Amino acid sequence: MTPVLRPIRDAGRKASRFLRLLPPRKACLLLLGFTLLLKILLVLAAGTQYDYRSDDREYLRSARILLEQGTLTYNDPSQPTAFITPAYPAFLALVMKLVGSTGPAAAQTVRVIQAVLITAALWLLFRIGSRLFGERTAFIAVLLASLYPPLWLISNFLFTESLFIAVLFLLIAAALRAEAKPTYANALLFGLAWAAAVYVRPTVALWPGLFFLLLIVRKRIPFARLLRCGLAAALVFVLCLTPWWVRNERVSGGEFIPLTKSSGNPLLLGTYPWTVPALFLDEQKTWHTTDNLWVNDELDTRHAVERLKDGFAHRFWVYASWYTVGKFLLFWGDVFYWMPLPGIPLAAAIAAHYLLLAAGFVGLYRARRSRDAVTLISLLGYFTLLHMVYLPHSRYALPLMPIVILFAASAYTGWNRRMPKRQIL
Repeated sequence: MTPVLRPIRDAGRKASRFLRLLPPRKACLLLLGFTLLLKILLVLAAGTQYDYRSDDREYLRSARILLEQGTLTYNDPSQPTAFITPAYPAFLALVMKLVGSTGPAAAQTVRVIQAVLITAALWLLFRIGSRLFGERTAFIAVLLASLYPPLWLISNFLFTESLFIAVLFLLIAAALRAEAKPTYANALLFGLAWAAAVYVRPTVALWPGLFFLLLIVRKRIPFARLLRCGLAAALVFVLCLTPWWVRNERVSGGEFIPLTKSSGNPLLLGTYPWTVPALFLDEQKTWHTTDNLWVNDELDTRHAVERLKDGFAHRFWVYASWYTVGKFLLFWGDVFYWMPLPGIPLAAAIAAHYLLLAAGFVGLYRARRSRDAVTLISLLGYFTLLHMVYLPHSRYALPLMPIVILFAASAYTGWNRRMPKRQIL
């Protein structure tokens, strides 16, 4: 047995003992209910401590302005913005309206709801894992994901990740359902989940196109039906995004902005090879000579293109290695654990991350010929390649970690099935 699977084995043994008492589905619901209770207690005890004084404060301000004035803003509160999508500020504003407060009470309520969203996403992980590998493997995946510290931490931060994790797994579940039963109803559900995911995190926008290509290659669904269902899903998506497109054209003075106008800065940040943005913070302060975000985005894009041309011309191997190996390692190797959880040091979070990552890649390789597994692998590959173009970031990889953990659980159960009977759990 490989060393990276031993911690997974230990968790699997505990899970197997638990499963002797309860069916996997009931055990999963009990586990999720228990961990949700602990997460809520953490929010009540220490939630206000998780103020990162970064994007979270900008989102809160955007939500307050959206609630009071009906205008979506970001960074510059005096002007409408197209630099973020509206779902997360709208979610915050809705909570503020329901709670009747725009202060700490609303933020704490959001944290509780985000804990519920993460829990719901893990239930979807169980459903997806049961379809791919069976309920036993799915339960082990949920157990491991429930113990993964960054997933506890993210529900306490007022970032988009918690909401995105929930809608991303809804999109995956809708995709698998649409392939299994290619009906118009499932196509419409997929289109709605697609639009919801884009409204939270626009980087997911093109993955459904890749999924459609996979369906064409598999030839399991008659092409005429696949085309009709695909057009139905696309129509729902277009109808849902049309208000956003109309609004963006109005606030931009006639420019068509399908997603957001914020690609310049992450593109520029990604042009600094083998480093992270915090290490050239002083230089970043000199980039912008104006407060106009629209102008700054264009300047960032132009500066990024110039740096890429110069870098590949004069330091080819440095840039080539950065845009392949370097960004891949940073995207998956950086651990989202920006503030500690009570009793869990950074070293523990790092160890858990790398153990799950190593076992996950083992499981991914073993499952690479499974049709449904390829769907998940395509999602991992899509986001990996996308962020190798822009800025690789641990926050951006975090929503994908439950999928990696599912493959880690499959690596354990796959190994366990090959053991002699006297050693089977």
